[in-house]
Order: sequence, then structure tokens, then C-alpha cells
Amino acid sequence: MNSGDEQALLNTPYSNADYGVKNSPWHEITVGSGTSLSQALGSFWRAQTAGWLFFALFGFVSRILAFDDLKLAIVLTLSLDTAGFLLTALAHRFFRDRIRHQVSLSIVITAMALSVVAGALQMLVAEMVRNIVHPATTGEFVIGTFTVSFVYYTLIFMGWSLAYLWINAEANALKTQIQNSQVQKAALHAELSQLRSQLDSHFLFNALNTVAMEIPENKHTALEMTNRVAAYLRYSLEHHDQRVCSLMEEIRAVQNYLRIQEIRFENQIECAYDVAPEARLFLVPHLIVQPLVENAVKHGLTSPGQLAIKLRATGNRNELTIVIRNSGRLVNKSHDRPTIGLSNMRRRLELHYPGNHDFSLFQVGEEVVARLNLRGRPCFV
Repeated sequence: MNSGDEQALLNTPYSNADYGVKNSPWHEITVGSGTSLSQALGSFWRAQTAGWLFFALFGFVSRILAFDDLKLAIVLTLSLDTAGFLLTALAHRFFRDRIRHQVSLSIVITAMALSVVAGALQMLVAEMVRNIVHPATTGEFVIGTFTVSFVYYTLIFMGWSLAYLWINAEANALKTQIQNSQVQKAALHAELSQLRSQLDSHFLFNALNTVAMEIPENKHTALEMTNRVAAYLRYSLEHHDQRVCSLMEEIRAVQNYLRIQEIRFENQIECAYDVAPEARLFLVPHLIVQPLVENAVKHGLTSPGQLAIKLRATGNRNELTIVIRNSGRLVNKSHDRPTIGLSNMRRRLELHYPGNHDFSLFQVGEEVVARLNLRGRPCFV
């Protein structure tokens, strides 16, 4: 790619709207169950009503077959299943106020005991109905009604209680998980903001030091450098609320940084860009490329003569590979401490691309090569 093509490429306007990115993607991210309190209560009453309608229908058919008495079956069904609906509604109110955090063994035992009591109450209701509908019924029928009503409804109440407590235990566990996720999300959000502020401060510190060194002897050079710094800071401020941008926007920001370095080293830096058309659309975290270029300048200073930096990007909307080559040699690792920029970048990659990125820095002949591979869209923690 010749210089004219490079300039045309870098001057091509790109906006986040072209890639479906809004100004504040963080505002689109919500962590929660997605169910409001009113929706949860509505779900309970729907399930409660549907369940007891089923029990009423099943009980009505069973009583018709058992007693062969339509009137008795209707009255028993209306009285017993209505009472069951009301008793479990009271149980819902009772347990709801006592299992705010977790279901304990004492609550389970209480639920089983109350189920037995409720079964006994149903047994008494059945006897009252029998006396009203058939006051002259024999004692054998009374015993049968007592036994069937007690066992049948005790089992229903026990099953209802266990299901209710289990659902609440799952809901509370999910609520705790969501709360922990929200706390972790807030912590990671704060960490990302701190990392980004650190990177901005790091760049500004180095740039202003460079400008200060040029002012005494090269006022015009210092002025151009100041303009470049201002352009970079303007870019940073304009993208302050964004967490992603297009690769081409990143490269334009990198241009300002490299131009400052070119002026600083009296045009001893030669830069070349080769960005595939498909890669230009790839969305990357803001200020993710700059540390790679800073690293290239750092290691390039170890070589005599002109520093050559080549940036190549290939990929598509789902995968991006950035390779930056520069003349020079890797600093001896035993004497080199990780730079702020690279340490910062590695941590941000862990947060934005967990398990979906690869970064390597190695020597090939007389060149230092930095290779970054990103897969998929960045996570918004």
C-alpha cells in the first residue's frame, strides 16, 4: 500500500452508527431476573388457581365414582377445594414473610406439621358437609369420609408446601446470584474505568514531557506536537462514554501518537499501515491498539538507524488479527519490567475477551513482532 492509499484509507469517515453501536452501550446492559414483583405475584396466583381447579375437577370426578351422588360430590368439591385454596393462600402469606433469605429445616418441619393440621381441618369440613347433605348416613360412611379427606388433602398440602418452598429456595438462590453478579459487574466496571484513566494519564504524561523538551529549541515543532496531543485528547473525550469503537478510529488515534514520536525523533520513524477492508469494521475496546504501538516504539529504540513500524490488520466482523512489526530487539526480560500500557492492555483483554483472545510478543530475526487475535464482540462487564 503506497502512502496515497494509506492516507485515503485513514481519511475515510467512520462512525459508530455504521456498526450499530450506540454512544453508551453500557446503558443497554442489565443484570437481573427480568421479573418484577407484580409479575412474580401474578405468576403465583395463576399457578394457585390453575392447581386448585385441577384438584377440584379430579376430586369431583372421583367423588362421583365413589359416592354415586351428584349433589354430595358438588357440595364436597365446592367446600373442600375452596377451603384448600384459602388455606394454601394463607400458607403463602405465612411462608412469604419467613423465608426472605433461605429455607431452613425448621421451616420445612413447620410446613409438614401445618399440612397435617390443614388435612385435619379438611376432614372436619367433609364431616360437616356430610351431616348437612345426608344427616342419616351410617357411621361406616363417616369413617370413610374422615380417612379419605384427611389422607388426600394432607398429601396435597404437603406436596404444595414442598413445591412452594423449593421454588422460593431457587428464587432466593437466583436473587443472591444476581446480586453478586451486580456487585462484581460494578467492581469490574470501576476497574475498567480506572485502567482507561491510567492509560490516558500515561499517554499524556509522556506526550507533555516530549513537548516540554522541544519548547526551548524547536517552538514550531512543540506547537505541532501540542496540536497532536490536543487531537488525541479530543478523541479520548469524545469517546469517553463509549467502550467500543471501530478499528479505523483506533488507528487514527494511533496516528496522532506516532506523529508525536516522529517529531520527537526528527522523522527517524517510518510507519506503514495495511488494514483489510473487512477488518476496518471490527469493533474493539477503546484504546486497545495504542499500547501495542507504544511497545513497538520502545523496542524499536534499541536498533540503530531508522525505526520502521508496520501495522497489519486482517479479519472480518467475527475475528480480528493485528500484527505490528518493528525493527529492533526485545529488551532482556530479566531486566525488563512490564510496561504500564501492556499490563493495562492484558487486563482489559481478560475482562473484555475472556477466553476469546490471544496475545504474543516475540522476536523474528531483526524484528519485534506483536500479534493480537480477538474473537467475537467484547463483553460489557
